[in-house]
Amino acid sequence: MTKQSPLDIYLQNRINENASKLSKTVDETLQREQQCLELIVQSINHCKKNITKCDKIIKGCRVQSLPIYQAKRNAFHDNLVIWNTLGHIQMASIEMKGFIKQFSSGALGIGEQQNIIKSAYVSIYETSKRLIDCTGYIMKFLSSNFVNYDSSSIKLVRKELTTFKENNKDKLILVRNRIAAHRDSDVCEQIETIEGLHLSEAVSLITEYGSIINKLGVVTSPLKALGIKRLEAVK
Repeated sequence: MTKQSPLDIYLQNRINENASKLSKTVDETLQREQQCLELIVQSINHCKKNITKCDKIIKGCRVQSLPIYQAKRNAFHDNLVIWNTLGHIQMASIEMKGFIKQFSSGALGIGEQQNIIKSAYVSIYETSKRLIDCTGYIMKFLSSNFVNYDSSSIKLVRKELTTFKENNKDKLILVRNRIAAHRDSDVCEQIETIEGLHLSEAVSLITEYGSIINKLGVVTSPLKALGIKRLEAVK
C-alpha cells in the first residue's frame, strides 16, 4: 500500500489551500501560451506551403532559374526549423503548466497523483530529448548563415537542459520503460516503480524543467528576426 511522505502531505495541503488562485493563474498563462502556439502553427504552415510551392517550380523551371528557387526553398526550410523549435518549446511549456493545473484541481487520491506524475515524467523525458535535438539544428543554422551571431546564451541554456536531462535520466527512463511507454513483465517491478512516485519530487522536477523551458523560449525568440533576414537575403 502506497503511503504519502510527510513532505507530500504538506505540499498537497498547501496546493489545496491555494488551489483556486493557482488554477486561475495557470489558466491565464495557458491561454496566452495557447494563443502563441496558434501563431507558431500558422508560421509553420506558411513555411510548408512555400516549400511545396518551390518544389513544384523547381521540377519545371529552367536550369538558369534553378539556383534561385533552391535558395528560396532552403531559406523557407531554415525558417521551418526555427518555427518548429519554437513550437516544441511552447508545447513543452504548456504541458508542464497543465500538470501543475491537474495537481491543483482538488483533493486528489494517491493513485490520481501517480498517474499525473507518470505522464509528466514521460513528457519530460521525450520533450527534453526533442529540445536538445532542435537546439542542435539551430546551432547548425547559425553557424551556416549568421556566423557573427552571439549564440552564447542559447549554448548556455542548452547545456543546462542537457545537464538536467542527464541528472534525471535514470528516474525518467525507469518510469517510461516500466510503467508508461513500455510495461515491465514483472508486475511487482511495476508496482514498486509506481509506489516510488512522489508529489514533492514531481513538482520540483516539473518546476525546474519549466524554468529551463522558459529560458530557452527567451533565448530562441530572436531567431524569428534572423529567419526573416534569411528570407530577405534570397529575394
